[in-house]
Amino acid sequence: MKRNTHPEFVGLEKLKEKQKWQLGLFQAWAANRQWREIHAAHYDWWMFPIDQESSYGFAWTVYEGDVRELKADGQYMRNYLQGVELLATAWGWDLAAQTYIINPHPDQCWQHWPVRLYKCATSLKLFGFAAQFASLKQYAHELMRQGADMTYGGRDLGRLFR
Repeated sequence: MKRNTHPEFVGLEKLKEKQKWQLGLFQAWAANRQWREIHAAHYDWWMFPIDQESSYGFAWTVYEGDVRELKADGQYMRNYLQGVELLATAWGWDLAAQTYIINPHPDQCWQHWPVRLYKCATSLKLFGFAAQFASLKQYAHELMRQGADMTYGGRDLGRLFR
């Protein structure tokens, strides 16, 4: 089973620590309805790890063996899913109901960062969360129907949702 053995990999404990720290910020911002803070923050790499190289190289990349170990940590997984929920809520999307939140705060809206939606959805798929992935796929379809551009860095990230 493949694991991240790259020298720049931060390791699973550091990834868990960084995710927990970031989730604390998400929770505080959500409690205070400071949705713009979530939109402005940089967190994709450790909140929603994927099996692809990023602008940080392989520092936050996880592979099948890493995912298996992370999934065995109940607290990490609860934090992970709460992070997904809070991100969707910041976008004005009800993850469980697979629809827009009724009467959202003005800042609970799409911020034109398709790379964030792509990374979060890719991570959900990697970790085997089919229902949550399906919800974000529905959200992406809604956005694309409204004309949202799903390209980033010259790449069509919308292909994940087609």
